[in-house]
Amino acid sequence: MRAQLITLFLCAGLGCGIAQTAAKPSGAAKSPAPAKKPATVRTECVESVGLCVSVPTAWQRLGDVFGDLGFVVAEPHPGIDSAKWPQLTVAVVDVPPKKAGASRSLDSVVDVILTPDGTFTTSQTQQRSRLLLNGNNAQIVRVLLHDAVSDSDSIEAVALIEGEESLVYSVALRCSPQDFERLEPAFQKAAHSWHIKPVAEPPATTEKTSTDPGKK
Repeated sequence: MRAQLITLFLCAGLGCGIAQTAAKPSGAAKSPAPAKKPATVRTECVESVGLCVSVPTAWQRLGDVFGDLGFVVAEPHPGIDSAKWPQLTVAVVDVPPKKAGASRSLDSVVDVILTPDGTFTTSQTQQRSRLLLNGNNAQIVRVLLHDAVSDSDSIEAVALIEGEESLVYSVALRCSPQDFERLEPAFQKAAHSWHIKPVAEPPATTEKTSTDPGKK
């Protein structure tokens, strides 16, 4: 159920550092301007709703999930099954209120994430914070998961963002604990970069005029 919540992770803090150079004596030849570095991120979208985030350029899009309401990108690791690559899942979830007339809240969605689903033996909440992401209410939850069958741990960080009406935008990172510190900036960038682009309307269909003289 956790994985089905669709997650939007935007990695904050991927700002470019400014290199400082020592002053050169007057008359010294100037060094050529450094070549412009290629972009380290690209934009990927859930096309059906126009939900877009920034993801590392080198990561591969593995495909869509939840019909056309989400997608998965992953950091390639040659020689390892792609299902075990660090993955970022971005999706849109429709969260109806539990009771008639009751408003939907992010707290109820977070409660689902924190409820064991049988996949993992134990889970431990490491962080839960409330914040604004591009002006919308959001929560970020980080959970340490342990699978007793394989005796392995993993970390899942999920950003949940309130969308329009009953929609929740989700960005989730799943990786090993030893990779989390390295990959957290990518998660933060994705979560903070979320935006909605206009969805293209399908082309209008026109009736074809029959050329058969026997038809009117």
